This record gives sequence, C-alpha cells and structure tokens, in this order.
Amino acid sequence: MKTLKNLFLFATVLFSSLSLKAQTQEPQFFIVETMKTMPGKSAEYVKTEREIFKKLHQERIKRGLITSWTLYAVKYPSGTDATYDYVTVTGVQGMKKLENPWGTIFEDAQKILTKEEYNSGGSIELLRNLTNSSVYLIEDFVTAKPNAPTLSKYQMINMMKVAPGKDSDYLKMEKTTVKPIQTETMKTGGRAAWGLYSLVIPNGDSMPFNYVTSDFYDKWEDIAAPSDFPKILAKVHPGMTAKAYEKQIFDARTLVRQELWEVIDDAR
Repeated sequence: MKTLKNLFLFATVLFSSLSLKAQTQEPQFFIVETMKTMPGKSAEYVKTEREIFKKLHQERIKRGLITSWTLYAVKYPSGTDATYDYVTVTGVQGMKKLENPWGTIFEDAQKILTKEEYNSGGSIELLRNLTNSSVYLIEDFVTAKPNAPTLSKYQMINMMKVAPGKDSDYLKMEKTTVKPIQTETMKTGGRAAWGLYSLVIPNGDSMPFNYVTSDFYDKWEDIAAPSDFPKILAKVHPGMTAKAYEKQIFDARTLVRQELWEVIDDAR
C-alpha cells in the first residue's frame, strides 16, 4: 500500500487534465487494491483486515486522510485460477489527499494498536499478495437511498474498453442515455444505485479496460429482479427503440469483463 506514494510522484502530468474540474469542486477518487490470499489463509486474512487494519482506516478517516474504506469478497469469478479473491476500495477526496492517503499512520501504528495487534498486522504479507493498485475517478453516481445507513451488499462490476479519442462520446452516452434508465429502474426496486468511474492510474491504450460501471444491489434476489424495460424506455427516451438504445451502448464501448463483489466490512 505504501508503494502508491512512489507511483504518484510521476502522475502529476496525468492528473493535470483534472485541474479544471478541481477548480469548482474537489474530484473524488477510489484507490482499488486487489488481493489474492494464500491457500488456507482466507479466514485469517479477513480477520486481520476487520480487527486490525480497520482500526487504522478509522483513524485515517478521523484525520481526514480518506473518506471511506470497504473490504469486498469477489464472489464471482472464484476458484484457484482467479487472480484475486478480495478487494479493498478506499475513498479519497481531492488530489492533495491522494498524494499521501496514509499520512503518518504507519509511524503512529503502535499508538493506535495494541502490541499484539501491531505484531499480527505486520504479518499480513504472509496471508495475501497485493496483486494490483489502481486509482479511479468518480465520474457519476446515483442512488435510490441517499441516506441509507448501510452499504448495498452486492456490486456488479462492469469493466469497459473505450476506443482512443472516444472518451467524451462514451461519457456522454452513459450520462444521458444509460443513467436516466438506471435512475427510473431504481424506483421500482431491484437496483439500489449506479456508478460510473474512469481508470486514472494505470492508463494507456494497452490497458484491457479504462472505465467501470457498478450496479449496486441490497439483496441477492434483487440482482435478477424483473423490470418493465419497454415501459421505462418509453418514459425516459420517448420514441427510442430498444434496438437503437442497445446500438448507442455497443457503439460506445466494449464490455470486457464482469465481476460480482460482496461487502465484508467497511469504515466511514
């Protein structure tokens, strides 16, 4: 996790494109870290995250370094061939906080944790491998329950590849064509929220995907909840056919991969 600090030293130019947006409001980021647990160490890893590292994350929130932290289990795909089985998502407000989202937490860890917790936390590398660290910018988000006391339990992660030079067209399509449909669908149950995120680091044309959308669900059965799509489409986009709607989506991006995540624990 500390290796991110070195990564940000050469990311200044990449972030410069966000400066105009930052003038009106601080951009919101997610640091997404994927973990592959050692064989037979899954339960111990989760226990370490929940009982030890969560205390550090709560202190980070208290100090204003981050806004949130969530631990997810990757429900699908799973198995020995899966490249990771757990994901942590850390919310950061503003580019300045993104430079060093840990502050002096590691130096102060012995004051925050008990001696036993400190010693146990230091051995987390024996429980899992940190396989990837990425940074995403929150482009858009809408929820059916803005004041919900708990997070939605499940997220369907949709990884999208957008062709070079087509970013603006893609974002416009998601925000003006798809988002209104998602918003209307939330009124009848099923989906609880929807988010749109752009991959900031790493980036480049060689990346397998560069955007992500998330569909949030409170309950397992909500994932397959039926909806009257023709009626919703007619209400939101009068005169647009289902074929035309699908064409706008397929022309703007390629769906590369889907994953289903389940919330294990969080700090806010």
